[in-house]
Amino acid sequence: MRKLTAAVLVGSLWFAAGASLRAHDGGHGPKLTDEGKQGGVVSSVINTKDLKKGAKAEVIYKAELVRSEDGMVSVYLYDIKMNTLDMSKFERKAKGDVEVQVKKKHTTTPFELNLADGRFVGAAPKASRKPFNIDVYFKQGDRQLLAAFDNLD
Repeated sequence: MRKLTAAVLVGSLWFAAGASLRAHDGGHGPKLTDEGKQGGVVSSVINTKDLKKGAKAEVIYKAELVRSEDGMVSVYLYDIKMNTLDMSKFERKAKGDVEVQVKKKHTTTPFELNLADGRFVGAAPKASRKPFNIDVYFKQGDRQLLAAFDNLD
């Protein structure tokens, strides 16, 4: 488990809503066993207000992360039953972070994703080491949502 620090807990988000919490201890919502429809990894999508609940956070949606060799990532959003969501109520931009841990210190590198063809697409920076995490923040109406993809290699 990672040790939490003030720098890890409080980060800036480009959403006008202000600061969000970052905590990978205990995960970001319940672990899922779903298989991706696009060959990627599936994660819970939770409301950022529920970050402190960890694995007990309510799963609002499910997200699938698909990575290509050139660093491009696509994030597909699904309902609880893995049906594709109508993306018309989501903001057209999302924020991503690539996070690595070196000697108990967390470093994040931000990147942007844009809504295109029913998914969010962006160029993720190369992680400086493995494993690494990719967190993706979405805005739907007044809700700020998070999909966290942990222990990627």
